[in-house]
Amino acid sequence: MATVTLPTAPASLMVSPVDDTNIALLSRVSTRISGGAQAANAAGGVSWASNMVTTAYDLVLGNAYRDALVFDQFATKRPTAQTHNGAVVSFPLANDIADDVAGATLDENYDVLPSVFKTAHVEVGMAEYGRVITRTNLLRGTSMLPFDPVAAERIARNAVSTMDRLALAKIYAAGGIQSTANPAVFGTAGAVPTAVAGVVGKPTWTLQAIAQQFDENNVERFGNGCFVAVVSPAEITALRRESDAGGWRYFQINQEESGGTGSISRRQIGIYEDFMFLVSNRLTAAKSIYLGADALAKVYPNVPGFGPEPMVETAPIVDKLRRFMTVGWLWTGGYGRYKAEAIVTSDLTV
Repeated sequence: MATVTLPTAPASLMVSPVDDTNIALLSRVSTRISGGAQAANAAGGVSWASNMVTTAYDLVLGNAYRDALVFDQFATKRPTAQTHNGAVVSFPLANDIADDVAGATLDENYDVLPSVFKTAHVEVGMAEYGRVITRTNLLRGTSMLPFDPVAAERIARNAVSTMDRLALAKIYAAGGIQSTANPAVFGTAGAVPTAVAGVVGKPTWTLQAIAQQFDENNVERFGNGCFVAVVSPAEITALRRESDAGGWRYFQINQEESGGTGSISRRQIGIYEDFMFLVSNRLTAAKSIYLGADALAKVYPNVPGFGPEPMVETAPIVDKLRRFMTVGWLWTGGYGRYKAEAIVTSDLTV
């Protein structure tokens, strides 16, 4: 009878967990099979363990950091009574009749002269916007993640994010009334937003100057009774660090029963100097935005199938083997500055 020789396991595998002398070997397994140590330890008989080490995946696809969505919500002027569907919507403006006492005083010997009624208009154009992504059957059949719902969520986010950037671009751009023979009534036609110079080291004074300019131009507040300030993180920090006794920090300390500890510890600016504060990373460097009501207009077709918000669309599958599925978003519309005096830019970091 032939002699059968059984294979002998490497000595390094003959480790008993009850053998105190071998506890160190057991605790070193993870380091022995990693990186360059694996080849060095192959002679010890543990290189086989690398085949058992795999990567586990979390099946929830997380989001990268996202900018806050801010600007679309302040497009408060929207068309409500269009004559017809068009590529441009024209918003008319009319001034009040002059209220000077001298002009209203009647002369016994003369007839009353007609008062001047001045008008202007603001035009806001439309365009089509959209984006799509396509997945294949190969991806669907081999991916560990359910790709379709993730794609739909990303498409929806991209739609509102793109619209927010579009609104911001129009806030910075020249706009407002198209033309006027009465700048004293309607302001300069097509000008860029007025810039209010920051007061060095005193952000609160800058805010007071902006609010004063709004009041001088009779700019209306939003429904909560406040103007809106959209500022960068650096400008919020400058406001919180203001050392002047009349600054935000001392204001919080003096007005709260807790000595300001609540707002200061939570970094909540809240409403201050007649402004409701929002923070955005999308601003042009050192160029914060201050808004009053009807500063921004938003237009879109006034027919079925269109509206103020984008639509998520699933395209029909038309390739011969039905391999490609496309999902995307579509919006037709536009933004534009409406009442130009209701937008101001500034810098709180000076």
